[in-house]
This record gives sequence, C-alpha cells and structure tokens, in this order.
Amino acid sequence: YTPTHRGKSFSNGGIVRIMRDFTLTKSFLLGISGLLLLVACGGSQKISVNTATTTSSPPVPSSTTSSVVEVTTSTEAVVVTTTTIDPEEWIGPKHPLTGLPALEGVVPRPALAVKIGNNDVNSLPHEGLAEADIVYEALIEAGKTRFLGIYQSSLPERIAPVRSARSTDISLIGNLSNPHFAYWGSNEGVGVEVEEAERSGTFVRQSAEINSSGAFSRDSSRGNSPYDGVLNPAYLIGDVPTAAPIAIFDYGALPLTAVSTFGLRWQTDGRVVEYLWDHQSSKWKRFQDGSPMIDSNGVQLESENIVLLYVDYSRSNADPNSPQAQSTGSGDGWLLRNGKIVGITWDRQFEALKWSFYDDDTGESVNLDYGRTWFILAQLGEASLLTPVEAAVLTG
Repeated sequence: YTPTHRGKSFSNGGIVRIMRDFTLTKSFLLGISGLLLLVACGGSQKISVNTATTTSSPPVPSSTTSSVVEVTTSTEAVVVTTTTIDPEEWIGPKHPLTGLPALEGVVPRPALAVKIGNNDVNSLPHEGLAEADIVYEALIEAGKTRFLGIYQSSLPERIAPVRSARSTDISLIGNLSNPHFAYWGSNEGVGVEVEEAERSGTFVRQSAEINSSGAFSRDSSRGNSPYDGVLNPAYLIGDVPTAAPIAIFDYGALPLTAVSTFGLRWQTDGRVVEYLWDHQSSKWKRFQDGSPMIDSNGVQLESENIVLLYVDYSRSNADPNSPQAQSTGSGDGWLLRNGKIVGITWDRQFEALKWSFYDDDTGESVNLDYGRTWFILAQLGEASLLTPVEAAVLTG
C-alpha cells in the first residue's frame, strides 16, 4: 500500500481521511478489519482492591466478588473479596498527577522531578522509570532524547541513570507547586538558570553536586560515569509532611471523535520511538529503536496516556549545543488513550498553568484517561501513525 498523506498534525477527520487514502488490495482490507478489532479500546482504567476475611467454614465462592484462595485448616478458609473502583464514580480523594483513587488518602509530599538519561544503550536498563506518574521526553543533541520523570503517588527504591539538568526542564515543571528537582549537575550556564528559577520559587534544587545527604550515589554495576548515577528518592525527600501538588490535567471520558489506531512512531535523526496499543493490558507499550523497552525488573515500559505535542525547539541560551523545547504557548498534537487517537490543540500560556487540550474538530476540552502519562515533545514532521504491517512487525 502507499500512503498519500503525511501531515504534521491533523484533526480527527484528517485521521480518517489518511486511513482512507491507503491504496489496498481487497484481501488486505479484510486483514485490516480483523486487526482493528484487536485494538478496539476499553473503558477507563479501573482499580481492583482485595480484602481478606477468615470464615469458620469454607464458603461457596462467588463468581463476581470473592474466591477461596487458601484453606488454612479443615474448617477455616481465607476469602479474598475483590472490589472494582471506577475512577469516574469515585468521590473520594484522587492522586493529583494520575487521577486514580487515593484509597488511603493523597500522599502528603511534593512532586519530585528527576532528570533521567536515555542517550544510548549505556543508559539501559532504566530503574524506577515505570513508577513515574508523568514522563516528559525531549530532544537533546544528535537527535537523542532524555526523560524527566515526575513522581508523587509512589516512589521507587532507586532511580537511574540520573543525568544533568537541561534548560527545557525548568519550564516543564513550573506547574507542579514547587516540586523538588533532582539532577546530576549541569554546565555553568544551565546552573545559573536553575539557581534563578529556585530563587523565584519554581522548585527546590536537589543536585548531586550540592546535596550531601547521601541520596545520590554511583553504582559501578551500571557501568562507567556518567551512566552510573543513582538516586534514592525517599531518602532525598524525607518523611516530613508537605502539601501535594494540584492536578495539572483534566481526567474523564474519551471524546466521541476519537478513532482507533495501532499506535504511533516518533522518529528523529538519532532515535525511533514507538507506542503500540496492547489490548490485554489496555496500555500503550513502548518500543525504542525497534526493540521493546524493558526496565530493570524485566517489564516493558507502558502507559495509559501518550500525549504528543508539536513544539518549537531553539538553541539554549545557556548551552548552544543543546536544543531547548518551548513548552508554553499553544500548538497541535495528538492524544492516544484507550486504543484510540484524537487530534488536539494544546495550550499553556504560562509555566505555572496546567495543561489544557482541545479537540481539533469540536473545540471542546479533551480529558486524559486515569493513570500514567508519557509526553513526547516533537518537532513538525517527526511523527506518524503505525500501519498494520508496522504494528505486526513490533509484535512479531
């Protein structure tokens, strides 16, 4: 088949037109129909909560709420009752950066933003990245990328590899209610920018060069410097209760204008990133440079939401060799959730403001799904939707 359109960004009507523009044989159309059924989306993420009770005699298992998981004696059994919570119906507290029910209350700690390396294979495997509530991915030199992981609802034991701060990071975390910003040093120019942002109240600076608490360390098993930097996030933040950040997204129902998709590809001069919808887990699986991206626990990285924003890149005033993403203003983009895609316009006029997304077709506000969110800060022309053949190659 031959695609007849490759656009920078397009409305949902444009997405449908692109799929119609493929020149396909009759047999291939039948194949696509079958594949699209496999990526049909489900609803928003639901949370299952297990509680255990002990009965004096073995109960009759219920097909919907409980089951006998272990017989402790001839007359006693432990019954696990599973309760499914729909975030849309939950009226209790919710984690601010995922929208998921906070069953034990919102954790009273600030957001923690950590600069995480992704330059090449020396950065692999990542530690703690899967637990981030939000992950921003932006360009650095030579078409490579790095992550900025945002943690609040939970903290991993370790985060690695921790790398140097970049100018792009400062603007991205300005709406997190004075978060802690952890990184492994910086060049002199970026260091000045970071110090100025801290003085203005944007964040609390936590650099390995100035922090003497022992939260930062080097692990030789990860290789040589600078790929061996490790952070103990709980040790860094401590256990002093602090106000949690406010939500920076709106969560809710899937827009009616969304259409099914296999996933997307972001291709730069030095990297290929792909997200493929996995119906079984109801999440987007991440691939990098043609391979599943596996963390240190052997699990493929995944997310409920993928937000691709088309942004302008300029040269950093602090480092002319480093590109700087402009994450304030407005622009085009895509939101992928629940196995579907919707063309959006993003808007954030000032660093302290939350993200706002609007449907390209209707102009109405667009909500994220409940769960984790990975951002792609792309340039025009770098992204495309996965074709059935490309999706099949990734799963094969």
